[in-house]
Amino acid sequence: MSIEETALREALEQAAGDRLQSLKLAGDQATVMLEVGGLERLDRDKLEMAVRDAARKAGVVDLRLGMTAERKARVIIAVGSGKGGVGKSTLSANLAVAMARLGRKVGLVDADIYGPSQPRLLSTEGRKPEAEGNKMIPIASPYGVPMLSMG
Repeated sequence: MSIEETALREALEQAAGDRLQSLKLAGDQATVMLEVGGLERLDRDKLEMAVRDAARKAGVVDLRLGMTAERKARVIIAVGSGKGGVGKSTLSANLAVAMARLGRKVGLVDADIYGPSQPRLLSTEGRKPEAEGNKMIPIASPYGVPMLSMG
């Protein structure tokens, strides 16, 4: 059975959308690369099953599937205000936890030397970061956000 590359590409694009990075076809064998950055495990598994099903229906006998997470530039988000009590710490903690749940690699630095509240918000009260040489080792929080704080 001969597989038409255009039909296979259309089927895979329907299943994977813009996550389809490349497709190579040689006879009944297809090599597919997907970009899965930011997807949680369950969503990656669903995407893989959809792509495998689409390829099988298109006549692919041997599917070689690779998944890559696109490397992105480091982004720093700073939250600040000239006024106290407006929710800077709460916003920072919630934003960091939400991004961690989306699969992003995050960390949080609480630079408030007068009233650090991140240890309370991230359930790490009473624990202090340790130093190793010239580096501070962040405290792991139960929410998946490593943190450095003066508190």
